[in-house]
Amino acid sequence: MDDRFRPLFQAIPPLDPRARYTVRHRCKLCDGGAAAFDRVDFNKHCSETDPYKFGYANVMIDYLRCEQCGFIFTEFFDGWTAADWSRFVYNQDYIRVDQEYAETRPMHVARHFATLLHGAEQARILDFGAGAGIFERRMRELGFTDIAGYDPFSSPARPDGLFDIITCFEVIEHSPDPLATIADMASLLAEDGCILFSQTTHPDDILIRRGSWWYLAPRNGHVSTYADETLALLGHRLGLHFHRGDTVFGYSGRTPSLAARRALETIGPRFGVARLYAPAGRPDSPIAFPSNQDIWWHEVESSATHRFRWTGAERLSWNVAWPDVSLLQLRLPFVDQIDPGFAAQCSLRLDGQIAETRLSRGDIVAEFTINGRREGVVELRTPPPTDDPGAGRRLGLAIPLGPEPLWVT
Repeated sequence: MDDRFRPLFQAIPPLDPRARYTVRHRCKLCDGGAAAFDRVDFNKHCSETDPYKFGYANVMIDYLRCEQCGFIFTEFFDGWTAADWSRFVYNQDYIRVDQEYAETRPMHVARHFATLLHGAEQARILDFGAGAGIFERRMRELGFTDIAGYDPFSSPARPDGLFDIITCFEVIEHSPDPLATIADMASLLAEDGCILFSQTTHPDDILIRRGSWWYLAPRNGHVSTYADETLALLGHRLGLHFHRGDTVFGYSGRTPSLAARRALETIGPRFGVARLYAPAGRPDSPIAFPSNQDIWWHEVESSATHRFRWTGAERLSWNVAWPDVSLLQLRLPFVDQIDPGFAAQCSLRLDGQIAETRLSRGDIVAEFTINGRREGVVELRTPPPTDDPGAGRRLGLAIPLGPEPLWVT
C-alpha cells in the first residue's frame, strides 16, 4: 500500500448504517432529517453519456436527501458570493457544459410558451432569471407586448409593480435557497397571477441512480433538485397551489385570473401529496389474540436508523385529509419487506377507488382524481403476510413511524 493512504485507511471506523446520520443536517425546505445521498466531483456536468468529459477537479461535492419531502441538495455552495459564482461556475467555460443556454434553449422555450399563453398576449409578463434576455425578445416578436426580464444574478435591479404571469426556466435548480427564490417570485406576482416554470424532477429510480443521475451536476450549478412532492411542499409553504405538468409546472394563488387559469389548465391539475405512516400507538383495529392471524400492526421496533412497525394483515386502512387539490398522490414509505418483490405486489385504494400503484423513490405510490373531496379512507392491500417461524408471527411490510429526525446522536 502507498504509505500516503495508510493513515487514511486506519482512520476509517467500522461500518455502521448510522454513520450517514451522525452529522445533523436539516432539510432547507421542510426541516426534516436529511441524510448523506451521494458525493460527486465538482467537474461532473449534465451529460447522460460522458459526465466527466473534462476530467476531475478533485473537489468533492456532497449531496443530501430529505427523507420526508425528497429534496436533494448540497450545502457546499451556501454562502458563496456573486463573485464566487462568476469566477468558478458561470465563467467563460460555462458554455462548454451547457451549449444551449445562451440562445437555443430560450428560443425553443419562447415558441412553446407563445402557444401555451395564446390569448394572454396583453398580460403583464416577467421572465425571472432572464439571463441575456433572449426569451423576452423572442416573445415580443411573437406578439407579447408587455414583457420584462429580471435576473437576480446578472441584472439585480428589481422591476417595478406586479405581474400577471411570471415565467422561470431551469432556474430554481441553481438556487442554494429555493424557498427564498420562489418567495422572491411570489412578491412580484399579482394576486390573481401565476408562476410558470420548467424543471427536471427526480425519476422514480433516483435511489438507484443516485449521483449517476445526469442532472445532478455541480459544474452546471445544479445545487438543488426536486421531486413532485418537494415542489408541492414549496408552494404550500408560500400559500401557493402547485400544478403538476411534465417538465413545465405552475404555482397559483386562490383566485387565478382567466389568463392564468388558461395557462395552468394546459400544464396540469392542482396537485397535492399525502404521506402515510405506521401509527405510533396501537390503532383501533381487529386484533385477535392469541392466534395473531388478524393483527394489523405489530409492536414498534427500531433498527439502527428507523423506528417502524411490521404489518400483519392483508388489508390496512388510514383516515386521511388533504388540501384542496384535483389530483392527490398517496405515498407509503417502507424500510423493509418480508420477501423480495412483496412491496411491488401491494396496492393502494381511496374510498374503494382503484388506481395504478407503483414503486417510486422508495415509496408505494398511487394517484387519484379527487372531484371536490377533502378526506377519505385509504386502504393498503398486500399479498398474504409470510410466517416468521423464529418469531411466531406473520409479516409483510416494515413501515416507518411518522416524521421524526432521522439522524442518530
